[in-house]
Parts: sequence; structure tokens; C-alpha cells
Amino acid sequence: MTLAFSSAETSPYVRALLADQGIAEGSLDLAVDSRDEMLSFLVQTHDGDRERALFAYFRSGLSIADAMSQILRWRCGGAVRLLDFASGYGRVTRFFLRDLPPERVWVSDVYADGVRFQEERFGVHGIVSTVRPEDFACPSDTRFDAITVTSLFTHLPDDRFVGWLRVLLGLLRPGGVLAFSVHGLEVLVPGHSIPEGGILFQKLSESASLDTSDYGSTWVTEDYVRAAVARGADGPVSVHRLPRGLCNFQDLYVAVRDAGVDFSGLAFQGEPELQIDECSLAGPDALRLRGWALARAGEVRRVEVTLDGALLAAAPVEAPRPDVAALFGDRFSHPGWTCLCPLPPAAPRREAVLIVRVVDARGRAQPLWASSIEGALLHSSRQQAAHLHMVTADLQARLALAEARAAADRAGFEARIAAMEASRFWKLRTAWFRVRETLGIREKGMRSR
Repeated sequence: MTLAFSSAETSPYVRALLADQGIAEGSLDLAVDSRDEMLSFLVQTHDGDRERALFAYFRSGLSIADAMSQILRWRCGGAVRLLDFASGYGRVTRFFLRDLPPERVWVSDVYADGVRFQEERFGVHGIVSTVRPEDFACPSDTRFDAITVTSLFTHLPDDRFVGWLRVLLGLLRPGGVLAFSVHGLEVLVPGHSIPEGGILFQKLSESASLDTSDYGSTWVTEDYVRAAVARGADGPVSVHRLPRGLCNFQDLYVAVRDAGVDFSGLAFQGEPELQIDECSLAGPDALRLRGWALARAGEVRRVEVTLDGALLAAAPVEAPRPDVAALFGDRFSHPGWTCLCPLPPAAPRREAVLIVRVVDARGRAQPLWASSIEGALLHSSRQQAAHLHMVTADLQARLALAEARAAADRAGFEARIAAMEASRFWKLRTAWFRVRETLGIREKGMRSR
């Protein structure tokens, strides 16, 4: 088996992430299999920057595990028999093992190599999954207190959506909880709409190995999800929706095999969203960062900036940003922040790791962005250049539209003149003027002398 990298050669951004979260070196298995499509996808989305892709890979795994664990603690407490379904190569699973012993964790995925990798590296139980839910086989005596599913129902057509809900709900013990994510209306591709049935499925996917007829891209309404759960259940199930609860993007649904469940005690905090609008030098030994931060599920308190683990600056999230409110609603009218960060003398601009993190309503700091100082300045410059390019393109489009309208107005005016000149009245008028010229008639019908 060939690994993308081993625990002995991690990215400095990953080491900084784990240190920031108090995860002791060596306490978390950091091996990533070279066949893990999620890491390959993140490398592509980060323009080939493997360091930043690795940070995103582990950061997102930590964030998803945190979201799911909040649900598990609310429903199950400490003792839980967990199935991490559609687990891939363990991006999230490894973080569950910080709280659960491997003998209480099962993983399942259609990629047999992914299941084997997790069995060998993490010591968990493995079940190889299938494309069709009706072909899935699980030992009859294996039932679970909780099942988590990340980014599977975001890819399924209607029959598979309901079919997998039926299978997974059937694997739960009475009172057990199923947490799964979907694409909701808010992230629907512009120019598209969801059909009357409540589900839109397209044969598009980031996977290079699965047929898009089986694994495409799916968007659903809340009514559809609730009806699908009811269709898949063989008894009472209570359902709760956490809008944008997973990675601040996918809706998270909590389905409990019990009637009349009270979800008011689930004080859920989702991953914040962070935008850095500016990173610039404010003198030779200071860095200025400005942007906005918010959380769709939960709240945010402040933004903090660290360099190699040392806190440089912190700022409350409270400045007005009408542009953000216009995008996300009046609830997010004051998400702005600005940090003026004094830099240590002779701080290494290429090697030191700069982290920007958001402190949420629980008081937990979530690292959402990592770079070197030099990389941060370059990223900001590229952002500004891209913004100027967009503004220029918009102005050029407006100018072209104005010129086209002016040309159309001129063409319309000329067309009206041509039509007038071609009319019977205009021809008679022209003939009369010629007669007048021939007869020498001037104004008021008087002949010239």
C-alpha cells in the first residue's frame, strides 16, 4: 500500500492546526492513502498547493467530526456504538477515535480499499458497501446507537436516496440516531430550480471512479427529506433540520427512531464562515487583516490571529457590513472585523505559520485559514487583482451595452426615416417640392423676381 504521506512527514500547516486544537503529536494517525479522492479533489481546488490542501483535508475532517459529535453527545452520551457510513478513507473517522475506542466504531464504504485502509490503520471494524442499497449486507446481530453519513445523500437519485434511508434506519437500535447531510435550496446551482417532487438530480460528480448515474449531484427540499424518511422508516421517526449545519454548506438532518423527540436540548454550533478581504503590511513590523465572519448555525464571538502558535491579535465580530447583509440577510448585518497584528522582529515570512481562527459561541476557536506571511500577502494581492478584473469586466460590459443601445437607437431612427421616405405621403411631398423648384415658387406661394 502506498501512502500519500506518513505521520512523520506532515505539512507544517497540519502540525500547526493540531497544535492549535491541543491534539498532541503522535496521538492522531495522520496517514492518508494515495487513492483518497477527497485529497486529490482538494489539491485541485487549491491550484495544486498540497500544503493548503492537506490543511483543508484535516481541518474539514475535524469540523465534520465536531458537528456529528455534538449530535452523538446530545442523544447518546459517552457510550455509543457508531457506524461511520460512506466513510471514504477515514478523513472524519480518525477524529471520532479521539472520543471512542476503535472496537466501538464501524466504517463502511463502496471503496473496499478505503475500508481495508481504515481497518489496518485505525483498528476499526469494516463493512464493504454496495452501489445499490438492496445489495448491502450487514451481520444480522450488528446494530448501532448512531450512524453518521457525510456527503452521500448529496449525490443520490430518488430511489437510492429513499433506499439507503430504509437500510440505515433499519440498522439503528430503537431510539438510535441517524445524522446525514444534503444539499438544500440555498446552495442550488444558479439558473436551476427543484422540480415539484422536491429533488433535483444531475449526472455530475467530482468522483473519477463512480458512474454518475449512481453518484451524481443532488439538491432537495426539506419537505422531500421528511417524506423520504417517512417512506424509508418502518416505525415512528422524529426528524430535525440544521440548516447549513455541516461545514457551513450542507444541511444536516437528525433522524431519531422514536416518536415525539424534543430537539430543543440540541444546542448545535456549526462551523463558522470566514472571509479575509485584505491582508497588507501596516508598516515594517505589523500586519493588517480585515474581513467578515459568521455562522449560519450558532454564533461567533471574535476572530484571532496567531503566528507559530503565539496570539498576535484578536478582534470582536461587530463591524457593520451592508454588503454581507445584502447577501445573507439582516441577521448578519454586523459581521465585520479588523485585526492589526504586530509582528515579532525578523519574523520568517516564508516559514512561520499564520493562522486565522474564529471563536464560536461555545468559546471554541476554530482555525479556518492557514498560510505563511508571504503567502497571505500574495493571496490578498491576487484577490484584489481578481476584484479589479471583475470590476473592469463589469464596466466594459456596461459600456458595450450602452453602445449597443445607442446603435440600436440610431438604427431605429434611421429605419423610421427610411420608412417615412418610402411612404406615399412622403413621395407626394417630394414630388411637390420638385414642382415648386421648377416653377420657382418660394414661401407664401410668391414667385421670385
